[in-house]
Amino acid sequence: MNVAIVAEYNPFHNGHLYHINKTKELTRASNIIAVMSGNFVQRGEPAFADKVTRTKMALKNGVDMVIELPVEYATGSADLFAFGAVDILNKSGIVDALSFGSELGEITPFSDVADILNNEPAEFKRIMMSLLETGVSYPAARAGAIKEYLDIDTQFLNSPNNILALEYIRALKSTASSIWPYTVKRKGDYSDEELAGEFVSAAAIRKALLNGEDDRVVEYIPKSVADIIENLSYIPTIDDYSASLHYIMRSCPVNRLSEIEDVTEGLENRIHNNISDKKITELINIIKTKRYTYTKLQRAILHIILNLRKCDIDRRGVGYIRVLGFRKSKENLLAELTHKASVPVITNVKAAPGLLEKEIRATDLYYMIINGDIGREYTNPIVIED
Repeated sequence: MNVAIVAEYNPFHNGHLYHINKTKELTRASNIIAVMSGNFVQRGEPAFADKVTRTKMALKNGVDMVIELPVEYATGSADLFAFGAVDILNKSGIVDALSFGSELGEITPFSDVADILNNEPAEFKRIMMSLLETGVSYPAARAGAIKEYLDIDTQFLNSPNNILALEYIRALKSTASSIWPYTVKRKGDYSDEELAGEFVSAAAIRKALLNGEDDRVVEYIPKSVADIIENLSYIPTIDDYSASLHYIMRSCPVNRLSEIEDVTEGLENRIHNNISDKKITELINIIKTKRYTYTKLQRAILHIILNLRKCDIDRRGVGYIRVLGFRKSKENLLAELTHKASVPVITNVKAAPGLLEKEIRATDLYYMIINGDIGREYTNPIVIED
């Protein structure tokens, strides 16, 4: 049985290892296939380490193959992120099940809500529109409408992990997928940014690493990951791209920015009128509102920097499958994928640069901050772990 996990591994930690091991226990999986974000992640910021490094972390800790989630989906809202990942899995032709973590730990509540959101009864839409008119964010309006329509406690939808879990179920249902969903109940508080307890969040680990507290994170990550982190030269943050944003805002007509993904309802003007010489995090804190959450704004700003336009998002799905790495003992898995996939399988960028144009551009931007390098998509080899 081939079981998929969608992840960022930003960085890979003991909670991820628990998820992999629990998934193997629940499903008796013969192979674990990870669909992983590339160099930029769903919160709209650079990954703490590049995708090659994070692929190595995954393959050293129980994952058999890593497939890349393209940047336009990896940095999208929860529904787009989940849609892109599930679409890849459907097109792979080799995945039997999808395992994801959730605070809830059971499938049925997600399935019930997914049915409502996928079909949107008229009364549900009316309730949601009335809530949006009060100025609340889209996620808050949706949760409120679900609560009123189904007469259930929707507190569980406040968790980012549960929101993603819901979107995976929605994507599986809307595509009539044969892939079976499993959820593993998460341990620990993944919203806490402090290092405490048995399992901690990736955000807590990143915060400690940025503060130079490498020695404090060792107990929360596998040793192989600690060894890799020890050799990192630099950990980028979204503020490293502030100069890029300033240049774009000065050189691009403001009305053109409305073409960018996640830039909606005049958001380009709010950014333009408040940017001055501010860092990106300072700008976001000034312009955020109930409707425009911090993450929504950070994602929109990243898309401006990446020049990722609304028309660049193919709502029909992903047109290729990019393999970032695999375990040497599982070469047969790559052969099976190549044989059964309904879209091209890419292991060498030079063979398909046209399909990876957005990825090449994003990777150049990522490495320009790290070491001023460009062209790494052409020189980074596929990762093969013993």
